[in-house]
Amino acid sequence: MTTVDRAEVLTYVRERIAEHLNVDVAEVPEDAPVYALPEIDSLKAMRAVTEVEKHFGVTAPVGEIIVTRTVGEVADVLCATIEESRA
Repeated sequence: MTTVDRAEVLTYVRERIAEHLNVDVAEVPEDAPVYALPEIDSLKAMRAVTEVEKHFGVTAPVGEIIVTRTVGEVADVLCATIEESRA
């Protein structure tokens, strides 16, 4: 079993969110509240999460994703999901 590289997941999450918002990845810091990001809405957020899930071959629990507050928390949920899928 290999350990998930949180930095890799976080980077990918930030890149996908930035892509959907048409902003530079620097505008999507780890500690940013997801719904305070420029031009964000629930559809854009979920599309980004879906792309990350596809990339890593997992499906994160929607209930856990919905209650996340920051970009880093989204990455944490995805890391935990990836870890569980590899166990």
